[in-house]
Formats: sequence, C-alpha cells, structure tokens
Amino acid sequence: MEKNYVGFSGLYTFSYMALGILTPMIGQYLNHIGFSGTQIGTITAAGTCTAVAASAVWGRLYDGSRNKYRLILGLCLAAAIIGLLLLGITWYPLFLAAYSFLYFFQAPIMAFSDSLTLEEQLPFSRIRKFGAVGFAVGVFVAGILSEHMGIGIIFYLYSASFFLCVVLLFSMSKGSVSRQSENGHRARGGYKRIFKEKRLVQLILCIFFVGGTNVANNTYFSFLYLEAGGSLAGVGLVMLFMVGSEAPFMQWSAKLAEAFTLEKTIAGAIIISIVRFLVYSCVPPSFVIAALFFLQGAVNGIILVEFVRYVRKLAPKGCEGLAVSIYYALGSSGSTIVCQLIGGTVLDVFGPGGVYLFFAIFNLIGLVLYFAFGMHKEAL
Repeated sequence: MEKNYVGFSGLYTFSYMALGILTPMIGQYLNHIGFSGTQIGTITAAGTCTAVAASAVWGRLYDGSRNKYRLILGLCLAAAIIGLLLLGITWYPLFLAAYSFLYFFQAPIMAFSDSLTLEEQLPFSRIRKFGAVGFAVGVFVAGILSEHMGIGIIFYLYSASFFLCVVLLFSMSKGSVSRQSENGHRARGGYKRIFKEKRLVQLILCIFFVGGTNVANNTYFSFLYLEAGGSLAGVGLVMLFMVGSEAPFMQWSAKLAEAFTLEKTIAGAIIISIVRFLVYSCVPPSFVIAALFFLQGAVNGIILVEFVRYVRKLAPKGCEGLAVSIYYALGSSGSTIVCQLIGGTVLDVFGPGGVYLFFAIFNLIGLVLYFAFGMHKEAL
C-alpha cells in the first residue's frame, strides 16, 4: 500500500507537471511563431478532439490489459518523444497534425491513472492533490525559464517530465499484474448499459458545460494576464499559486462532501466558477487577478475530484472504469474542444475579456441544467 501510494503520488506529480508546462504556454508559443487566435484555438481543439477518439481506442486495450502499469508507461514514453518533435515545426498544417498525434497518446494517461488509483483502492483525493502540485510547479518553472531561455524550452521540460513518469512506472510495474475489471465479462456492452442510466447521462451533460472552460482557461489565461498588464514570468508565478491552491481543496473535498453532500459541494464549486469568470471578463488589473488565485482551488480542487466520484457513484456495477473514460471523453475533452474553438474566435474579435464572458455563460448553462435535473439532490 505504502509503495503504491508513493508511486502514484509521483506519477500524478510528473504527469501533471508535463501538462502544467505545456498547456498554459502553448498559446503563447503558437502566437510567438506567428499563428492567429483562430489557428491557436483550432490546434488546441484538434488535440482535444483526438483525445475523444483516443479514449475509445485505448480504453478497450486498458480494460483487457494484464499489466496496466506497462500500458500507461508506453503512453508516457510516446508523449515524451512526440513532445520533442514538436519543437521546430512552424507550418500550421504540420503542427496541427503533430499536436493531434501527441494528444492521442497523452490524453488517456490521466483517465487511466484515475481508474488505476481507484482500482488499487488508494485514497483518491489525497493522491490526486499531487497532480495539482505538479501542475503548479510546471507552470511556474515554464514561466520563469521561458522568460530567460525562450519559450521553446517548454517542449524539453514537457518531455523530461514524462520520461520521469516512465522511470517511475517501470519500477511500479515490476511483478505487478493489474486487477482485471470487476466482473469484466459484464463490461461488454458497457456503453449501452451506461447510456441507459438516465441520471449518469444527465450528469455528463452538466459536466460538459463546466469541465471544458476550466481546461481551456489554461490556454487563454496568459492572454488575459498580459492584457491586464502582467508579464510572461508573472503568468508562471500567478498560475503557481492558482493551481497550487487546488491541492488543499482536493485534500478537503472529501470532508466538504461529507458535510454538505457530494452533490451540493459540486453545485457550490460551479457557482464560484461562474463568479470567477465574470470577474475575469472585466479584465481587472493583474494584481487583482493574482489576489483571487484561491478561486481556482475552490473550483478545480473540488470538481476534478468530486466529478470522478459522482460518475463512479452513478455508474452501473462493473462499468465504473468505462464510465470514467466516457466522462473524460465527453464531459471534459468534448467540452474543451468547444471552448477552445469558440474561445480562439472570440479572442480574435473581442479579446480576452470576451473569452471569459463566454466561459461564464457556458458555466451558467451547466448550473441551470444541474439544478433542473435535480443533480444537487443526494443520490440514494
């Protein structure tokens, strides 16, 4: 148990560190090499679109794998190699294709890490917080080094982080045979079983209007902060505090859910998300944005943990892992595609403030549906 706890904590730290290095800075890199806001939105959306297909392809292999550690190891290794190949590509169609290919391997890593953590019956919220820590450190380091060494450094840092995951997983996989899906034979036809669960489908629809904005924020926050008078190095420092604030909220999320119920805790986080994006839409001074860093923790620190728990709570028995994959594919990745595509176009026309007004409205739709479907009521 202790060995697995340490190993998974390291896996979350370094895999999310890679995301923290790449996703907040990729927009600035693409802008640096001459791509427009629409092209930036298209590239990031294409990567996420590939993630939806990747979940279906790799999900089947994951369910049938006898050593799931080795499968995740292979995905990390591929992501590390492709990350290095992105450096130097300045032709839009080729970068679009390469970035999409990167996401085909990168995207399933997080969903499979969540599923495997839960399968191993480890304390999910306590381990997941290390992902927030890793992301925060990644953003901070990428921001500082980009300012002094050029923004292309993000690809070296990204690949190095995933190579560290490979080393960890190689050690963890020795002598390990992952548990097969509980009642695995029943998982066949699992898609039909899941989509027959009305309440689960309603939850995923609500998540669609929430999950994508918080991912797309990683791409567009740098534009907001620079518009507000901040610097590129400041982006890294502020996001260090923003993402770092997710860790304590992840630690507290189980206690909050116990005190207020899981369902109402999620509703509260969505409300805070709407308020936060409305404030951002006014493009306040950079010091105000920095002072509100804790709002990201109050949102992501809760929904990133509790959405997974809520999905598993409503999933048919024996299909919990598949339900989490669908949540990532549709509720998170599918939503991110929409937010990044529309966000890029809005950025060109209305600037960063317009992007965050769109995010606020998108979240508001999710909140209305959440209450209309009665998702705030405790499931019996």
